[in-house]
Amino acid sequence: MQTPILSPAAPPPAGFYSQAVRAGNLLFISGQLPLDAKGTLIEGDVAAQALQTLTNIQHILEAAGATLAELTQVTLYITSIDHWPAVNAAYAAFLAGVPVPPARAVVPVKELHFGALIEIQAVAVLNS
Repeated sequence: MQTPILSPAAPPPAGFYSQAVRAGNLLFISGQLPLDAKGTLIEGDVAAQALQTLTNIQHILEAAGATLAELTQVTLYITSIDHWPAVNAAYAAFLAGVPVPPARAVVPVKELHFGALIEIQAVAVLNS
């Protein structure tokens, strides 16, 4: 059985997709952009955008009854490999309290929707 997850604290889907879908004890979080809850791209550099994107993921996890500690796999899409040091630092700081860091991939891309500098999708294994 699949269950859609929707957090009002994260940006609403801008197309035909769910913020996340729970399938058994797995939670698949759609790619999140650095948008506020109203769906507006935030101002700031790639580090600020990374923090907003991770915050959106945290809100979706919470809507599913989960925490950052349950993240299992994360894929980051960045518009320039030159963003990597700032993104890595923001990511490490945001997830500092997580006992086991999730597996991760970083994929440089040409461009992202709305002119965003980063997009992150994730998978979590839920404990409940």
